[in-house]
Amino acid sequence: MAKIFISGGPGSGKTTYAKKLAAENNIPHFDLDDIKWINQKNNFNVERPKEDRLKLRDKILSENDNWVIEGIYTKDWIIPILEQADRIIILKPSTTVRQWRIIKRSCRRMLHIEQKTHKENVVTLFKLLVWSRSYDKYLPELLAKIQKLNKTPEFIR
Repeated sequence: MAKIFISGGPGSGKTTYAKKLAAENNIPHFDLDDIKWINQKNNFNVERPKEDRLKLRDKILSENDNWVIEGIYTKDWIIPILEQADRIIILKPSTTVRQWRIIKRSCRRMLHIEQKTHKENVVTLFKLLVWSRSYDKYLPELLAKIQKLNKTPEFIR
């Protein structure tokens, strides 16, 4: 049985690593962004109502004996995920590596996404770079939740 939670800052490699572990273990992969946000064509970053988000989270946890769940979130709504996790992995590459990955990913997306103007894409990239630089100040909140559960995260640099 494998229930793996992966966290890390923007650009840390969460999605790539989660997909790899899910494929290796032949188990489903879930992204917390898909639980938190309603992302529809030409309508991005609409937050899912809290009640719907919790129902979706609980459905995933109750219907899957094994999973890899990944995301940045540190608020209390992730506690049931942490409670069930057999492994908690925190990816911690340097800020420079995270920033470089964000720029590469954003440039690839800009080449394929037409719903935003160039200016909107640049503003989104800038905001993500700023958020990435501030991520480490949110990590203690996640670590405190993990510690309360008497679990020890694995750090991968």
